[in-house]
Amino acid sequence: MRLAILGSILAALLVTAAGSAMAAAAESDGAPVLKIEPRILGGSLFSRHYQTVVITGTCPEKCEVVVKVISPTGAFKLNKAGKSLGFVWVPSGHAEVTEIPVMYAVLCSTKISSILSPAEQERAGLCPDFRGIYQQAKIRFEKDVPRDERTALHKEYVAGLIKIFMEDGLYQYREGAVKMDSRTFTARLVYPANAPPGDYKIFCYVIEAGRARLLCQDKLLVKSSREVEWLSYYAHAKPAIYGIFSALVAVAVGLLVGIVLGRRTGR
Repeated sequence: MRLAILGSILAALLVTAAGSAMAAAAESDGAPVLKIEPRILGGSLFSRHYQTVVITGTCPEKCEVVVKVISPTGAFKLNKAGKSLGFVWVPSGHAEVTEIPVMYAVLCSTKISSILSPAEQERAGLCPDFRGIYQQAKIRFEKDVPRDERTALHKEYVAGLIKIFMEDGLYQYREGAVKMDSRTFTARLVYPANAPPGDYKIFCYVIEAGRARLLCQDKLLVKSSREVEWLSYYAHAKPAIYGIFSALVAVAVGLLVGIVLGRRTGR
């Protein structure tokens, strides 16, 4: 019995020692070791407007690093406005854009145009104008559109949606956001609270001799709280109930403010 226990302990120690030796060997050989803090983000009604995710890792010496973060895709209904009677803007078209990432961030250690050609930027999906998104996104028009107008309208709708995402901090292209220190790098991702939950893909590239090589990839999990999921469900699936609930909340807040102000004025 004692021999069996001693044998189990010895085997566990050998496995642990072997794992540590392999990790040390990987670091000494320059193999990528990626660390994400925090690895799981939690959202709630009272979350800060922005959170920061720190991504650190190892890389070869004398190279530049680019980190790309891609969120789950979403679907969005858009209206295209046009002038009527020469001065009144009215909706002139409707379409739904699908399979488009809601958040897309490219973080660079230096000015990317100085280390990658436009063709190489496009190949690796690192273009400042998010050119690859236009090819990935799908579009469905509410009404039939002439074939010769589809390409231009597709680009117009996707460009409009990307502009909205950029204004909300969801689409980011930040040069200098990755700090280099010999064989290590540190990237800081600014995560806005309005980004969607789900698994976020993280790609780390090293730039050597004008080429982008995928060093490693990982993922970040974003979870939302139950109250956020509940509100989101009713806002989309049962807007009437959501509207009643919002009105009740507004009335309750108004009454509370009235009571507080009344006490302050001595009424």
